[in-house]
Amino acid sequence: MPTEVKGGIALRKALKKFTPDLAKETQKEIALLLKPVTSKARGFIPSTAPLSGWGKEGNWGSRGFSTSAAKSGIGYKTTPSKPNRNGFTALARIVNASAAGVIYEWAGRVNPQGRPQAKRKEVSIPGMNSVYSTSTGKNFGKSNNPNAGQQFVDAIEATGTMKNAYKRETGQAGRASRKMKGRAIFRAWAEDQGKTNAAVIKAIETSRDKFNKAVGYN
Repeated sequence: MPTEVKGGIALRKALKKFTPDLAKETQKEIALLLKPVTSKARGFIPSTAPLSGWGKEGNWGSRGFSTSAAKSGIGYKTTPSKPNRNGFTALARIVNASAAGVIYEWAGRVNPQGRPQAKRKEVSIPGMNSVYSTSTGKNFGKSNNPNAGQQFVDAIEATGTMKNAYKRETGQAGRASRKMKGRAIFRAWAEDQGKTNAAVIKAIETSRDKFNKAVGYN
């Protein structure tokens, strides 16, 4: 689960400006901490496409499934991210740069039964009957198979179970977040049980203490 570190960005800037060697040392230490989780996440990517059609070249364009691309798309960053809409910046993170990898990670997270297919409408034409889609919105699939969404999620789920890395704090109210559910990165993060998160925070705190000592601040 993400942990808020107050003053983290200011500390990073101060490290780079006044103690660049310590800044590099801290980044290397954080990278070493993230590598095992990254490797574990890559190991959860299946060796073949969960659905044969997904792995055929040209069927899905840039979202077509490739095991090598999905694995190589999982990596880590030790540089701050851009602020999100709530103003928070990630000091370190594991990311997935592969479109197919993201689909594999999250398919069924919002719709466990798969995305519903576009509504169909019967059109009467003299001498023949035809069916066409009346909606092509992003919330609908375009398959002629009304069960395509469910079959897609089921096929992916058969290769890897989605896990929730979100950890509810004691006494916390409200519904548990779905944003940390996944089959690769979040599964690896869930199985890590917060050890890496705690180690990264410790590394940042240690660099802060070293910085304060180096500049004579008590």
